[in-house]
Amino acid sequence: MTDHFGHCLVCEQPSTRYGCSDCRNRAGQLLRELELYTTEFLPLMTQPARGQAGRMSPGYGSRSPARDDVLAALDPRSRPGDVDEDGEAVMRRPDDAGTWVRSIPSSVAGIAKSMAEERDELPPSTFGGSLDYIRNLLWWRAGRPDFDDFFDDLAELHRQARELAGDQPQQALGGCLNVTCDGRVRWGGPGRPAQCGECKRTYDGLDLVRLGVAEETAA
Repeated sequence: MTDHFGHCLVCEQPSTRYGCSDCRNRAGQLLRELELYTTEFLPLMTQPARGQAGRMSPGYGSRSPARDDVLAALDPRSRPGDVDEDGEAVMRRPDDAGTWVRSIPSSVAGIAKSMAEERDELPPSTFGGSLDYIRNLLWWRAGRPDFDDFFDDLAELHRQARELAGDQPQQALGGCLNVTCDGRVRWGGPGRPAQCGECKRTYDGLDLVRLGVAEETAA
């Protein structure tokens, strides 16, 4: 299935599919980092941050001494929002609830299940299996007209996991050197070059030196 409009629904770059190769790769990176946050980083952050009210602190009530937001995000049984008298989740916008937290495992499992149903396949039964299933079918998902919704869902889960882990985005190294681009350049992570978030130009070696000189000149 191809995009009749000839552009990616996420980045709007020319593409013969609803999701271009760059956005498929970005989706794969989101999935890899979601796995790291969920299995390695967030389990270490279930205790209150230093300075947060605890059991012996003034004003302490019946609130759990653990970080309930992180526990909810890691619990496959968690539901966002309230629960009605029938036990069904009442979905609310994040802006309407101060404790809006999505369960990462159940959300990923839900994405994998919907894909499996569409393909008439059995869904994976584990969190890791769901991640692998989605990763292996990114090429297929990029041919579906709802690829932008799928990508936004992954990005939302990733933002939640990053914020719960206290992992703030790195400060930009500077403005892209391409004359027609207004993007900002950031480190690409371990083993990867710095890259502009808009035009995707990569920076290493002399380009990084030129970027630094340009920033000093503009300061």
